[in-house]
This record gives sequence, C-alpha cells and structure tokens, in this order.
Amino acid sequence: MKYFDAHAHYLDRRFNKDRHELLQHMHKNGIEFIVNSTNSRDLEKGLQLAKQYKFIYLSILDDGYYKDDVDIDKEEVLIDELLKETVVRLKKLRAQNKKIVAMGEFGVDFRRVKPTAKEARTQAFWFKKDLEASRRLGLPVVIHSGNACELVFKLLKEADMPDYGGGCGMIHCYLGSPKMACDYIKMGYKISVTGLVTHMSPRGRNLAEVVKQIPLGNMIIETDCPYLTPEPFRTQRNNSGLLRLTVEKIAEIKKTSPKEVARVTLRNSKALFGIDR
Repeated sequence: MKYFDAHAHYLDRRFNKDRHELLQHMHKNGIEFIVNSTNSRDLEKGLQLAKQYKFIYLSILDDGYYKDDVDIDKEEVLIDELLKETVVRLKKLRAQNKKIVAMGEFGVDFRRVKPTAKEARTQAFWFKKDLEASRRLGLPVVIHSGNACELVFKLLKEADMPDYGGGCGMIHCYLGSPKMACDYIKMGYKISVTGLVTHMSPRGRNLAEVVKQIPLGNMIIETDCPYLTPEPFRTQRNNSGLLRLTVEKIAEIKKTSPKEVARVTLRNSKALFGIDR
C-alpha cells in the first residue's frame, strides 16, 4: 500500500537526532508523499528538505505582514501593504519551487488564551489576512482550529475561498462535529483525519463518528507528527510510518479495506495539492 501524509512537522526539534534516518526509510513503510509544514523561521530548511527528498512537499506560512501588538484599526493600510509585498515575494519563491503546494497552517486558537471578544476579533483579523494571501497566491489552505470550531467555520463560510480543482483546502486535525464536517465538505474542504481516531477519548470517539458519517472521497489523512500518535504507541513520538494505523482504523469504521482507504485518500490529497506525479 502507498500512503499520503497530508501534514507533518519534520523540522520539529524532536526529529533533530534522527530526522534523516527516518526519512531515508519512509519508502519501506509505503510513504509515497508527505506535505511538511513550514513557517517563516524554518522556510529555508523546509525548502532544503523538499529538495533532498523527492516525496516531500511543502505548506508554507510567511507572516511577513504580521505585526505584534499593532492597532489593527489604525494600521490596516500598512498591514495590507506588507501583505502585498509578502505575496509578491512568495509568488517568486513558488515559481522557483514547484514543491510548494499549500498555504498554512493558520487559523484561530483559543487553547492558551481566553476567547474574549477582543481576542476573537484580533485573531479573526489575522485569519482573514492569511486567507487573502492564500487567495492571491492561488494555494489551497491548511486550516488550524484550536477550541474555535464555530468561529473558524463562520469565517471560512464568509471567505468563500476558491476551489483549485481538488478542493479549497484541508481542515487540519479535524475536531468538529459530524454535521460541521458535512457542511465543510459542501463548501469544498477536505476533512483531515489524524491518529486521534484510534483513541478512546471523547475527541477520538467524536472523530470516529465523523469518519463514519462522511464519504471517503472527501477525506484525507495526516500524522501531524511528532504529535497525535495513534494507539498503541500514543505515548511515543509520531512519524509517517505509523500512518497505517490510522488507515486501518478508518477501514474498520467504514467497513472497507485498508488498501481502499489508502488508495482513495492518496488520490484525494494529490488532487487537493495539485500533485500529478
């Protein structure tokens, strides 16, 4: 079987000691593609990793227009100018690096801050700017939601992002309700399933119910490694080689074969990210 890991973090420090040893043996685990997430700080390292390994592609987040502690009402003109400059720079970078296939991850996160009206408004402002940058770049989005399912859904519905042939983007590490997943699918998004689906926690059981209710044709899979390790290795560092456990659980829930789950999710991911090899 061949697998597509739609979201991973191989530049995380937890891979520093054995990153290349792991990646050199991915083919033995059937890993055909990995989309590695990068940000402004590690973009160059991400590009080098994608150059070194044929199967690694990139989702990028360059927040050159982000200004910490800025007055978003008074400085929006400046922010928009910086966004314009960032898009121009990233368009040139993308022209030189065909392995850049998505924008993100980005979104709204209330896990470490109180969801006050001011905080929600500020995060929504920056989320909209990220969406606008993605739109101008013509890249599908990788959407993050940390205890903010309803707000993220509302903002994405208002944004009405374009479909690039395989979808508007992916709802990374999906944790919302089955109904919301169905609504996202109608909007053109792929629902991304992680190793959480193997867990017997409330979140894991909810994700299993999501998997049960949505079509396989609208689903992709990810490790989000080194996080969200599937059972029975939950306490260990995650890696793409464990993606098969997520596939096996999805197959069990959908009453189909792991081979079919791997085949369809690989096809879905290739279409979403515009990968034609």
